[in-house]
Amino acid sequence: MDELNKRVLSVMESKSMSKSAFAALIDISLPVLTHIGSGRNKPGLEMIAKILTHFPDISPDWLILGNGGMYRKEVEVPNITKELEEIAELRKKMPDFEQNAAQILNYHQILLKEISYLQELKPYLLAIQNNAQYINQNLGSLTQALESKLNK
Repeated sequence: MDELNKRVLSVMESKSMSKSAFAALIDISLPVLTHIGSGRNKPGLEMIAKILTHFPDISPDWLILGNGGMYRKEVEVPNITKELEEIAELRKKMPDFEQNAAQILNYHQILLKEISYLQELKPYLLAIQNNAQYINQNLGSLTQALESKLNK
């Protein structure tokens, strides 16, 4: 008997099913299953698909190729609860961060406008300083002229 045939019968035995119950479940005739049991026939792809559909815990690699164990290995799902909780907490804080960032950006824009305005005033300030210097010089000259007239 072919190894594939033996594996099909092993599925039936592991599930503690009779030949007639197994044949009825996977929708094949009892004579077909009997012929597979005797080695006269080999299971076809459709029969393999039916077995895997009805018994999702059976490993396809084992059933078709004979590799590994009969049952699928359970995939161990890592526990990510802590990380998900941390993400949820950070998401709760995001609106506050976004609001703070918006306020800082607004203040930054105001300061940039003020700096721009101050730069626009620089030529006026220089003109006022020049005028003040001119007035100081004239006041100095006038003061000396007055003092010399008064001291005579």
